[in-house]
Amino acid sequence: MSVAPARWPAFLGAFAAAFDNFAMTPLVRAIANDMHVELAEATQVASAYYLAYGVMQVPWGLASERIGRVQVMQLGLVFGVLGAVVSVFSPTLEFLLVARFLAGAGMAAVVPSVMAWFGDALEGEQRARAATDMNAAYATGAALGVLGAGVLADKVGWAAGFAASGVLALVAFVGLRSLYRPPKPVTPGKLGDALKFPAVRAIAAIALVEGAVLFGLFAFLAPTMLATGASAALAGVLIAAYGVSVVVWARTAARFAPRLGVMRSMAFGGAMLVAGWAAVAISPAAPGVLTAAVLMGAAIVYFHSNLQVWASQAAPTSRGPGIAMFSGSLFVGASLGTALARPWFAKGHVSALFALGAALAVGVTVVALFARRRSLTEPR
Repeated sequence: MSVAPARWPAFLGAFAAAFDNFAMTPLVRAIANDMHVELAEATQVASAYYLAYGVMQVPWGLASERIGRVQVMQLGLVFGVLGAVVSVFSPTLEFLLVARFLAGAGMAAVVPSVMAWFGDALEGEQRARAATDMNAAYATGAALGVLGAGVLADKVGWAAGFAASGVLALVAFVGLRSLYRPPKPVTPGKLGDALKFPAVRAIAAIALVEGAVLFGLFAFLAPTMLATGASAALAGVLIAAYGVSVVVWARTAARFAPRLGVMRSMAFGGAMLVAGWAAVAISPAAPGVLTAAVLMGAAIVYFHSNLQVWASQAAPTSRGPGIAMFSGSLFVGASLGTALARPWFAKGHVSALFALGAALAVGVTVVALFARRRSLTEPR
């Protein structure tokens, strides 16, 4: 394809999905206060969302092979809007957990379908650049999600954050009407076909741990700040640095990543992941949280983006299910990470929790580098 189709509607979808995902973190204290539960218990809203996000990846991936990538994105956004509406009117924590599960199940369709769309509609070099730009759009949505929801939680209430998320999902749904729709595969890919590729299995295993270490622990950055007595707005401002940092790191990657190559880029991103959680372990307050938010941007751009590109190439004859395995493992891992971390946080073992995260980040980086090098040297 000589001229790449317009990508902004896909980026808008990723932006809306990120806003919905990250808006939850600064809302937990307001939810806890309003529903008379402990702060750690309120973090279950993130676990419910991530669980639905993870388990729905494969069904959405299979659906995208049959009805089209863009159609699946739009259908997922419809469920996201419904989940947001139900969230706004939830009277109890249990009701809210169901609402967030619904929202997560819907939003699960968006980013993996965008990644599959890149594989269908763009050429090799365009895919790598598009993946980086998508992560920048996603991070901007994440930044505005935590910042906007934090301000709304302090000024209006937690329900306003979910209302804003629903409006954005609706806007993204409309925007996707103009996105180029590549032809559907003549023979729709199947999950069994994707799993025949060794790279798909390797990436899924890596993503499971990466999800727990990266996104699972990220859900506790805002609660860590809130536990120090900080306002939701201040927590939102500090964590919004993550979104800004992804945009900045993405610009550096455009210049330096081609020189570094895949392996050194991933090694650098993994090192930033380790350093970010180590910073919170040393200082579980504003300095550590801000440092982690900035370094997570580098981890996303240099480490996670390369995993995304690898996932989009791993099963060329069954791209939708292959990417769904990656994304599903990632967010099932995130759900497991938040669930396993919750007792540590509830008992006040915050430094130990993030120290463990740094140690696990070392392990997943080493394994990912070994597996990626092997995939690059294997005959095609």
